[in-house]
Amino acid sequence: MGEEKTHIHYGGLEEALTKSSNVNVQNENIRMPTDNNVSDQAMEDMLRARQQHEDAVKAFEQKAAQRQMAVPTSDAQVKSKLREFGEPACIFGEGPYERRDRLRTIMAGRSSETQHAKRQEATGDEDLFYTEGLEELLEARVKIAEWSIPRANQRLLKERRQRAEEDPLEYEERVDRFCTFLQRSIVAEVSQVGDERPLTQGKFSPDAQLYCTSSWSGFIKLWKVPSCEPTLTIRGHEDRCHSIAWHPSCRGAPPFEGKTVRLASASADSRVNLWCLTESQPLAVLEGHEDRVNRVVFHPMGEHVVTTSHDMSWRLWDVETSSELLLQEGHSRPTYGVSMHPDGSLCATSDLGGVVRVWDLRSGKSIMPLAAHGKQVMSVDFHPRGSLLATAADDHSVRIWDMRKRRCLHNLLAHNKLISEVSFEKGEGRLMLTASFDGTVKVWSTTDWRAVKVLIGHEGRVMGADHIPASISGHHYIGSVAFDRTLKFWSTQGKAEPPVDATSFM
Repeated sequence: MGEEKTHIHYGGLEEALTKSSNVNVQNENIRMPTDNNVSDQAMEDMLRARQQHEDAVKAFEQKAAQRQMAVPTSDAQVKSKLREFGEPACIFGEGPYERRDRLRTIMAGRSSETQHAKRQEATGDEDLFYTEGLEELLEARVKIAEWSIPRANQRLLKERRQRAEEDPLEYEERVDRFCTFLQRSIVAEVSQVGDERPLTQGKFSPDAQLYCTSSWSGFIKLWKVPSCEPTLTIRGHEDRCHSIAWHPSCRGAPPFEGKTVRLASASADSRVNLWCLTESQPLAVLEGHEDRVNRVVFHPMGEHVVTTSHDMSWRLWDVETSSELLLQEGHSRPTYGVSMHPDGSLCATSDLGGVVRVWDLRSGKSIMPLAAHGKQVMSVDFHPRGSLLATAADDHSVRIWDMRKRRCLHNLLAHNKLISEVSFEKGEGRLMLTASFDGTVKVWSTTDWRAVKVLIGHEGRVMGADHIPASISGHHYIGSVAFDRTLKFWSTQGKAEPPVDATSFM
């Protein structure tokens, strides 16, 4: 009881370390933390958190892929698929639902491994590579450059002269007056059944004397303008004919003379036919695409043809030799829309993945990828002045791109359904047409991008619409073709009263 308790005082770590250093004793279990230790620990925590985040994202992506994956519903098909993957067809206590869920997990795991391998391959192969082209392709590029540069110079000089002579406000007022006249007077003048099967595309000839239509039956028909009387019918293809294009120098009406190329047609049989329109057989057949050909267009120079196809490529052809000059890849989905720049220097193509690419035909480079649409882009068209590009897609919108600023200027929610075609007015480019699967054709002003007129009359999906290149007796014409097998001419002559008040749909 009388013993006095003693308190043990250990002291601080600094004193202990000092003592240990003085007596030259190594105490490995007592260390002072340094800045390097703190930074290393923070780095380890950061790497651990990043790894956890990547694992969580990977698990989320895998679950999303599993939900979107198409898995057989029949139990016999599920077992067969499991055997193909080398997995047991049945596990003890497993029912059809659990078996199908296991198959989904296995398929998602294999697809994620494949995607990861593809990602690694893509990141490891970032070097640019070039494919050596033909000598004919080099000659074509030089010829296109020599032809396009003077035209670009003339276009720019004309634009500067117009800006100096006419005030922009006066130009807008003049366009507004024309749009008001168009809104009040344009009606459906002629309606004609074009074929036994749905029509796919309709185009006016360069001199506005003819209107050509293509259809699913493979027939190509020429119609007089403005009477809409059939003047020539050709059995173009055995399969569906998707697109037609007039040669830039085609003039006159049947009967034609001489064996010169006047028309091109593209079909689902992966062929493109060149027609002189004096014979029932094509003048030449362009073969090379591995899938259906969606669109065909002539180069403004008239010596080359550009085609797009479901084989995810677009090709450049020589008209004179009927040979393929260029097979251009670059799209990850089937290519669809195509348009040539007025100068002939650029080419715009679209695909069913929502991507639009602008190509320089003189160098072969993709100079401007445009990825803003959420769904497949069905049509593209350059403005006659060359500074704007319009793209129409399945997301019901039309986007207007400025080629100089390299950005989207306007996003127009134009229709309620897929937009099948967009087209600028030839010449000044005061108007823009959009055709849609909602059964309407809309006319837009290019000064303020407002809907001037809604053309209602087709009973089915409108497959295409086109402006007339030159007015007839001072009147403007628009041609449209639809899934209801009819073609219609809309004009400002005002011969018939509109059946409904179209302004209420604007």
